[in-house]
Parts: sequence; C-alpha cells; structure tokens
Amino acid sequence: MPIRIIAIRSLCRMDICARCLIVVQTIATIAIQANQGIDRKIDTKGCIMMHNLFYGVSEQGKAGKHRMDDARALLNAVRWRGAMYMAGYSVECLLKTKLMRTFDCRHLRELEEELQRRGMLPAQATVFTHQLEVLLRLTNGIDRLRQNEEHWRLFNMVNRWVPAWRYTADLSNPSDAKDFLAAVEKVSHWIENNI
Repeated sequence: MPIRIIAIRSLCRMDICARCLIVVQTIATIAIQANQGIDRKIDTKGCIMMHNLFYGVSEQGKAGKHRMDDARALLNAVRWRGAMYMAGYSVECLLKTKLMRTFDCRHLRELEEELQRRGMLPAQATVFTHQLEVLLRLTNGIDRLRQNEEHWRLFNMVNRWVPAWRYTADLSNPSDAKDFLAAVEKVSHWIENNI
C-alpha cells in the first residue's frame, strides 16, 4: 500500500524553521522511496540508511579495492589524512565482504538478519557499523589474529580508524600516513588469507 503524507505540523513554535524543513523533506523522500520499493532503516543515531543500494557482496568487495587505490593516490598527492581515511574504509568493506561470503548472504541486510538469527548479533545491533573490531569479532577471526603478535599490533593501529577522519582539518603527516597504509595492507592481506 502506498505511503501518503497528509499533513506535517511544525516541530517548533515558529511556522517553519530549517530543521523542520529538513525533517519534512526527509519524510517525503522516505515515502517516495518506500513507494518505489527501497527499504530504509533508521540507525541508533537517527541516520537513515539505504539497505538495498550499494550494500551487496560484490559492491562491497569492489568498493574495498577502489578505496585502497584511492588511499594510495591520496598518499601520492600528499593528502595524508584523506589517504588514511580511505585505507581504513577499505578494511571495513573487506570485513563486510568476508562476512557476507562466510554466511552466504547477498547483501548486508540479509547478513544482519542471519547473524541475529544465529544469536551472533543482538537485535539492537547492526552490521551497518564502522567499528572494525566489531566486524572482525563477527568473522570469528579475532582470536587467530591475536595469536600473531605483529599482525595484532598492526590491527590495533588500523583499528584507530574512525569515519570522523573525513571531517577533521588535521592533515596528519607523511610518516603516520605511510605507516597506517602499510598496516592496512598487511592486515588486509591477513584477512584475505585467514577469514
């Protein structure tokens, strides 16, 4: 049944403010997309996530490789923080790809449902996370990685990655960026061969 928006009252005491306008536009977009069969979910921070677009196993796998290529290009262009951000994102994509392949799921929403069904992921948790250690735990590879002292140290370096790096004005420095990308490459290689 199509979703219709009849009327939306202002969320504040003024007639309409910028915040209310954004809410109205968001609700209208959700309704239009729901009518088109696009499933959306609101995460715990209130962000709306599109679960059917760009979250398939092949898209994640390709995105991971492309983001690492982007990281190398940014490093060569002396854009150190951007290189580090992209490199970390490539690990996130790789872990999600490995999880989808391990549990024979075509997309992340299906993976989330499967992990919840198996009791590996609490109902309130999501695979739409950027926390690398959480994703690594879901692969059941964290204990094996801990056994390798060098790779565990490198993973802890990589695990410092946060999506908020895309917003920081801190440029980092060439030494940290090169070390981070080298750690990402070694950890990614370990993930590829051991998970």
